Amino acid sequence: MHDTDKQYRDTTYYSESVPTDQQYQRLLAFRTALRRFDQWSRTAAEEHGLTHTQHQLLLAIRGSRTAGGPTIGEIAEALIIRHHTATELVDRAQRLGLVDRIRNADDGRRVQLRLSADGRQVLDALTAVHLEELHRLGPWLDPPTP
Repeated sequence: MHDTDKQYRDTTYYSESVPTDQQYQRLLAFRTALRRFDQWSRTAAEEHGLTHTQHQLLLAIRGSRTAGGPTIGEIAEALIIRHHTATELVDRAQRLGLVDRIRNADDGRRVQLRLSADGRQVLDALTAVHLEELHRLGPWLDPPTP
């Protein structure tokens, strides 16, 4: 379970009253902005030579808080995909020279992932344009208030 999953389940974002027209409009604007951002992100990844899922993989590795890098299981959880799907994704990214598998020095059974120099370079470029786009979309990405 993701920390954010628990956060959303434990937090009430709605009231018992019927939503207002303004709340429906704000929710629509928010959902539309999310879809536009997702489509824009997919195009940006392709322009940088990656699939959308490969971009998400690189981001999940770089954004991981696990010392030494995440495992494939942690990647599967972060991307909400099955373990074998994550393994295939990592295999392809490794063949492309984007990620490295590193055996944990303390526990040789544990294999962790890290970005290669090429992986870092493409992720840095993609992250820069994503941050610019998020800044532009910022006002639309605030969730609707109750």
